[in-house]
Amino acid sequence: METEVTIICPQLITLKEDNLGSGIPYMPIIAAYLAAVLKRKYRLEVIDAFGENPFNAWIEDKYIIQGITAEQLIRKVAPSSKYCILYVSTIMANYILHRIIRLLKEKYPLIKIIMIENSQSVIGVSLKYIYKNYFYSGADYIVTGECEEKIPLLLDTLQGKNKSSMSLIPGIIDKYNDNLSDINYPAAIIADLDALPFPAWEFFPLDNYWKLGYAHGPMQNNYIAVMTSRGCPYNCSFCVVPSMNGGKWRFRSPDNIVKEFEYIIKNFNVFEFHLEDLNPTSNEKRIIDLCRLIIEKKLKITWKLASGSKIETIRIDTLKLMREAGCTYISFSPESGSSRVLKLMNKPFKHEYALKMTKEMNKIGISTQACFVLGFPGENCHDRNMTKDYVKKLTKAGLDEIALFIMTPIPGTKTFDQFSGYSDYSELTFAPTWRKDYRQLCRFRNSTYLLFLITKLFFHPFKVLRQLVNLLSKKFETKSEMNIYRLLMVKNLIKKTAKINQLQNSR
Repeated sequence: METEVTIICPQLITLKEDNLGSGIPYMPIIAAYLAAVLKRKYRLEVIDAFGENPFNAWIEDKYIIQGITAEQLIRKVAPSSKYCILYVSTIMANYILHRIIRLLKEKYPLIKIIMIENSQSVIGVSLKYIYKNYFYSGADYIVTGECEEKIPLLLDTLQGKNKSSMSLIPGIIDKYNDNLSDINYPAAIIADLDALPFPAWEFFPLDNYWKLGYAHGPMQNNYIAVMTSRGCPYNCSFCVVPSMNGGKWRFRSPDNIVKEFEYIIKNFNVFEFHLEDLNPTSNEKRIIDLCRLIIEKKLKITWKLASGSKIETIRIDTLKLMREAGCTYISFSPESGSSRVLKLMNKPFKHEYALKMTKEMNKIGISTQACFVLGFPGENCHDRNMTKDYVKKLTKAGLDEIALFIMTPIPGTKTFDQFSGYSDYSELTFAPTWRKDYRQLCRFRNSTYLLFLITKLFFHPFKVLRQLVNLLSKKFETKSEMNIYRLLMVKNLIKKTAKINQLQNSR
């Protein structure tokens, strides 16, 4: 049967000078959800340009690109495909997405190109702020917010199956709408997440993700990304998520989550799960019920809160239950050691409570990561020194790793208009070399990492030794261990790809 709809996930983009904020291989979970919805009604194909060959890597301009080339991707698109849905996975993907759009339109002028956004990631982008750029390259429709309910409505309307006007579909931006001021911006959210089918991972080359040996969350075995909730109840000024979710947090029931675990175990023989929720613990009772159900079902699984957690939303008893149910890693985000900066960020955080919880997680065997944002507008040297002091306190308490991100203005954040100096949206990583104060912030970041390492060596020397063993065995308990491996591997992949290309060109 001929393909009607093609979903495209772009290649992985790394800014050459960024070893922290780009180059992370996130499983395309939103695209997998959409595939699960569309496969019921349409003849569907999925092309994961990164997953097809993540071992192919090359340098282009300021970037490292991993995956098949844009030209190879276009050759994989079925001529019968009428609609091509491009997944804007991260802000960094902007560089390659424009090329994919142009090449698609050159080869298939009549194909309708639809852009969807990743509304559940801090490195996603709110398309309503940059849609004109994609229209200029050749895209036809932009779908803002969550896409699983809107795409079927859009496709039905384009095929004449739905008599309602395009303007009545919330969150759709239509290139052919004469009055752009009337664009229907509000991006309706999905209220009942349990009603969604499980992501259709059978369309994706999971083996290649596993063979790669590194992921977003610390990888020890074959894994699959899971999203147990969506949105975030907070409204942090540096984050793009509020503009795409309207400050709404919704969650799946424990029963529905466990059914997905069981489905994945049965169909993919996977027992490691990386939770990519923005705030999975916002409802403590749900987490308690989930843990009890996992224990009751005797599921021998491990699960990791890879994208973050509001550590103040859970108590010590809940932590112990989470560990018993298989939780082995928790990332949380103080963002700053300065209460003044936290107020500027509109970020609530309890420093002393997080210290207490870090001690407890160290005691019961949950690996921990604390994330910080440097260079927020209004931050000064005194504020940064407070962050350094807090890092030291957390490290003494048993913190396993830190992540220091330099503030970058992603379209859709409240601080987007406060920065300038970049030439492409793909440069909006957490290592913004275009910032005038980048070198100053980078020096502070490096000195803070050094302080963390020295403090950890002094107070927890066996942890450092254990991390070296993990690095050698490729059984990662922290992202930092895995990041070292990733950087070395990507460097080798670039050399390998260059040699292969050189041999092919010499023939």
